[in-house]
Amino acid sequence: MSFKEVLVAYDASSFSDRAFRKALDIADPKSNITVLTVITGMYQPSIGFSMKLNKDLLEKQNKVLKKIFLKLQAIAKKKEIKLSLKIIQGNSVSNTIIKYVNSHKYDLIVIGSHGRTGLNKLILGSVANSVAQQVKCAAMVVK
Repeated sequence: MSFKEVLVAYDASSFSDRAFRKALDIADPKSNITVLTVITGMYQPSIGFSMKLNKDLLEKQNKVLKKIFLKLQAIAKKKEIKLSLKIIQGNSVSNTIIKYVNSHKYDLIVIGSHGRTGLNKLILGSVANSVAQQVKCAAMVVK
């Protein structure tokens, strides 16, 4: 089976690094891989969780993400695979990923699993599980 349009949900964690590498393993030179990162609000001790991100902070995050992307792009280039970056701001990581994937034509989404269990999974939920169940394309969860 060949996957031409592949999306990798990426948050710069070791789990998303493994997902990225797995996407490269299954892609071929005709594949296009999109690295999708979702920027959400921040937790501030004085006010709690806030979706408000000031312009300076957004620019700083975008700069860091683009620097990381250059490293990913170098890895993909060695395998002759096209890579693009998409940065989206949203309230919920899982809902933002689902909405984006379902509004575009992807053959596969690859997402890392954080491996949460028990109470942590119940409280924090599982982005990978939610995404895998609600996207309209094939989904691969990488441990």
